[in-house]
Amino acid sequence: MSARDHVYETLRRRLIMGEYDHDAALVPAALSIEFAVSRTPVREALGLLERDGLVRGTTRGFVPHTRSEEEILEIFEARAILDSAAAAAAAERRTTADLLALQEISQRTQREQDPSEIRRYLNLWHDAVRRSAHNVTIAGLLHTLDAQAKLAAPWHPEAPATDPTVDDRRAEHDEILAAITARNPERARTLMLTHLARDREFRIRRRVAG
Repeated sequence: MSARDHVYETLRRRLIMGEYDHDAALVPAALSIEFAVSRTPVREALGLLERDGLVRGTTRGFVPHTRSEEEILEIFEARAILDSAAAAAAAERRTTADLLALQEISQRTQREQDPSEIRRYLNLWHDAVRRSAHNVTIAGLLHTLDAQAKLAAPWHPEAPATDPTVDDRRAEHDEILAAITARNPERARTLMLTHLARDREFRIRRRVAG
């Protein structure tokens, strides 16, 4: 991994995990010292993050990109459209190996009790659906939108394991998987749209409450 990519991946992870305050200044000179690299790869990494919509330039350097409620809704809407398209494509193009991967993740999610691990498997399941779509362009766009959504409306890890939305998500995943297995693209698309609409409302409620 190049110096630029290392700085980019590290800063991207910090941003989406909420490790920076909304007004934290990301200054190339300071980051250059922290990462023990020249300013060139740091500036390049910050440029990529700005392109991704995760930071914006200021006179002090770069700060996390703060979005309005309307912009956040737009991000979730765009992501839902692409994820539902991926689900439909997965129903048409999935291979036996794709199905086995999805089934394995679903089974692990059902057995898991730890909240953080449940959420990790839920995210891995969505990643597996996207891979099953076999569309690199959709996957790349969703990768960017995922980061923007997490930065704008971060997941609160303190949610209890008994939160009914966790069980709802697992059940909805099983329905979508059944549609993908049956090669029913329109049902997979519709179910994914409904699933993500509920997720959007939940995430935004938690953002407001937080």
